[in-house]
Amino acid sequence: MFLDKINRPVAVKSGDIANMLRSPSAGSGSVVTVDTAMRLTAVYACVRVLSESIAQLPLVYYQRNGDRKERATTQKLYTLLHDAPNNFQTSFEWRETNMAHLCLRGRAFSFINRSSGGQILELLPLHPDRIKMTQNKDYSISYVFKDADNIDIDLRQDQVLRLTGMSFDGINGISPIEYQKQVLGISLATDEHTAKSFKNGAKMTGILKHPTTFKDDKVAKRVQESWDDASNGANAYSTPVLEDGMEWMPVSMTNKDAQYIESRKFNIEDVARIYRVPPHKIGHLEKSTNNNIEHQGLEFVTDSMMPWVVRWEQSILRDLLTESERLRYFAEFNVDGLLRGDTTARAAYYTSLRNLGVLTPNDILKKENMNPRTDSGGDEYITPLNMETSGNE
Repeated sequence: MFLDKINRPVAVKSGDIANMLRSPSAGSGSVVTVDTAMRLTAVYACVRVLSESIAQLPLVYYQRNGDRKERATTQKLYTLLHDAPNNFQTSFEWRETNMAHLCLRGRAFSFINRSSGGQILELLPLHPDRIKMTQNKDYSISYVFKDADNIDIDLRQDQVLRLTGMSFDGINGISPIEYQKQVLGISLATDEHTAKSFKNGAKMTGILKHPTTFKDDKVAKRVQESWDDASNGANAYSTPVLEDGMEWMPVSMTNKDAQYIESRKFNIEDVARIYRVPPHKIGHLEKSTNNNIEHQGLEFVTDSMMPWVVRWEQSILRDLLTESERLRYFAEFNVDGLLRGDTTARAAYYTSLRNLGVLTPNDILKKENMNPRTDSGGDEYITPLNMETSGNE
C-alpha cells in the first residue's frame, strides 16, 4: 500500500542529491553538497539553531469566536500540530526535520493522509530529494514522489503540505547550499588544509637541498622518506639529522602568514550571515558583550525567526484547511517566551499595560506561565482616575 511506502524509512545517500549540488565550488576545488556542508560546524550550528527554535515553540490550532480566539482542542488538527503528527514522531521532531530540510534544501514536504471523509489523520514527512513538482496550466501543483523501491507515485496538491523558503518562481525554494557554494567551498578548503597540516605534524612543506646531485634516484627517495619519518606525524618536533651538506628550505607560508585563524573566524561569520543567525547563537562570541547580547537575542526572534514562523503558519493555512475552514480556524506559533526581556524590563512592561487597562492580572499570569488568580479581581481591568475619553467635557 502507498502508506506503507511512505512510512518506510528511506536512506537518502549523497548520490540522490540534485546534480547541481555535486559540482565543486569554483575556485576552492572542494565538492560542496548538503552532506559536506553539514560537516562545517557553522552550517551545522545554524541549521540546528533554526530547526530547534521553530520546533520548541508551541504551535497552537485556534478557532475564532467573534473578536476572541480559543484553542480548538476538540479538533484533530490541534493534536497533530501541537502534540504528534503521526505515530512515530513528536511535533517537535516533525517540525525540526522539516525546518532542517528548509535550511539545507529550501523546501520541505509532508504527505497529508486523509480519511474517506476528508479529515486529516496524520502528517508524514517526505524527503525533498525524492519529490518532483510541476505547476499545471491552471496553476495547481502536481507532485511525483519516488518511494523506497524507486517507483514514482503521483500526488495531488491537496495531499501535500509544502513549505517553501526564498523562491524565484514562487514554488521551488532555493537551496542556500547551492547559491552560497563559493563561500562554503572556501570554508571546506580551509578546514581540509588545516586537517592536512595537523596530519603532517602541523609542519609546512619544504625541500631538502643537496650541494651536488644524487647519483641514484633510490638514494634520493630514501633520504626523503627518512626525513618524513623523522619530522612528521608521531615524530613531529623531533630532531632530524642532515648529512652530506644537505639543507632544509621551507617553501610554504606559515599558518600565521596565511592567517588561517582569521579566515576561519570570517568563515563562521559568513555562514551566520547566510542563515541570518546572530554569531553568538552559534557560539561565536567575539563581538558580543553583556550590553548587546540580549538585544541580539531579540533581533534573532524578530529578524531570523519571524519570517520562518509566518511561512509555516501561512503554509498550514493554505494546505491543511479548506476555504470555509480558513474563516474559522488558524494555526499560530507562540513566540512570547522568546521575546521576553529581563525581569525588570518585563515588570515595567506589564505595569504600564496594567495601568492603561489593557491587561488583567490573569492576563499577565498567563503570559508568565503561572496559575491564574481564583478571586474576582483576577479578571478585572482598571481605569486610571485621572483619564477620561475624548468625548467627555
